[in-house]
Amino acid sequence: MVNKLCMKMEITNHPSKLVKPSKPTPPILRNYTISFIDELAPTNKIPLILYYYAPPYFSPQKPHNKTICDHLEASLSETLCEFYPFAGRYTRYIALVDCSDQGVPYVLANTNVPLSKILGGLGRGFKPDLLNDFLPCEIGETKDGDDPMLSIKVTTFGCGGLAIGMCFSHRIIDVATLCTFINNWVARSKGVYEVKKYSPVFNSTLYFPPKDLPKLYLGPLRPSISAHVFRFNRDAIFAMGKTVGYGGTMSQSPSKVQLVVALLWKAFVRIDQANNGQSKASFIAQPIELRKKLDPQLPTNSFGNFWGLITSQLKPGKGENIGFQGFYKILSDSVKKANTDCSKIAKHGEEGHHVIIDSYLESNRNVVDDDVNFYLFTSLCYFSFYKADFGWGKPVWASQGKYPIQNLVVMMDDQEGGGVEAWVHLNEKCMRELEQDSDIKKYNNTSFSQGKNTNTGIRSKM
Repeated sequence: MVNKLCMKMEITNHPSKLVKPSKPTPPILRNYTISFIDELAPTNKIPLILYYYAPPYFSPQKPHNKTICDHLEASLSETLCEFYPFAGRYTRYIALVDCSDQGVPYVLANTNVPLSKILGGLGRGFKPDLLNDFLPCEIGETKDGDDPMLSIKVTTFGCGGLAIGMCFSHRIIDVATLCTFINNWVARSKGVYEVKKYSPVFNSTLYFPPKDLPKLYLGPLRPSISAHVFRFNRDAIFAMGKTVGYGGTMSQSPSKVQLVVALLWKAFVRIDQANNGQSKASFIAQPIELRKKLDPQLPTNSFGNFWGLITSQLKPGKGENIGFQGFYKILSDSVKKANTDCSKIAKHGEEGHHVIIDSYLESNRNVVDDDVNFYLFTSLCYFSFYKADFGWGKPVWASQGKYPIQNLVVMMDDQEGGGVEAWVHLNEKCMRELEQDSDIKKYNNTSFSQGKNTNTGIRSKM
């Protein structure tokens, strides 16, 4: 089958500009100190692309892109007054962001193809790296000095549709902060801004003061690795749930995220066994959002990185005789333990801090161990990307791009809301074998569809 995205897609990038806060950042806020979880966070960029159909008032005779892009720029400038670290630059040796309003790179672009051609090419054979052209910069590490904390690119399609591509520095924020920023920007764009609801709360160092800790290491950057999007729709998630006992021996509905992690982990172990005779030790790391897990809970709009790591592991050869339900149980037990441990973090001082720190250090040891297969699964599910209506409608799709990181899986909600898109990054040989795995083929849906959110009965949280 020919991939429809293999067509010649020409993107013309116009000269970028630096968007600065509409009001100067006060001198008292010029130095933003990062927390120890910020120190531990990987320094790569977090990409996000939101795709929109043309506004209902679009007419080819009256191009709208300049008006919309100017409006987005103006509302972005206003939003940066509150999210001022995004307009600054990070300096590692003093572990702070210089918030001198250096600005956010803002790039306008246009392409010759309609959005329908992009969406129509997302089936079998789709290559995620093609989407990186809609991002304002490469998905790599954030460097010191001149590297921005946030960059934005707005691409106009031939049909009048838009793609808003963003790259955020993981050094200072997590996905929850990313969503708070987008919600703030959206509200300002529509003129319905609610101050308290979407204003950032800068409280990270109050709970997690800096300690000069090493970052989470994800291995060397590998631009040549293979990336593939596996789509598990609502029906597939429901079928997985039945396989692990939901509706039978399991009374509590399973998490769709953990179902997908279990399915892929089982396949990874099976591939390793087939290639080596016996599977290596296997180590899984998954971020866990801390704001609502701590006691007391923190505001959802707390700015920064507020996440720990859930770790699960298998000894050599131990995963070969475990079924899907067994993998799910290992993950479920790890989640339960992490939830219990999180309640201790805020109340036990230094001991509580080590609940977070130790899992990062354990992951760093395993990622460099040649006798261990390390996998990072990170979930962007349940966030509000599909609600980001800047004034001309909600996104028809929210996507990632291709990361230069091996053994990485990024999970996102599908368009209908009940399924999961798994953006898997492996070496080319393992990817070919994964695509042929019997369980993956059983549940993977190769078509791209659109629709309203539906309820599967499957839990929406870990």
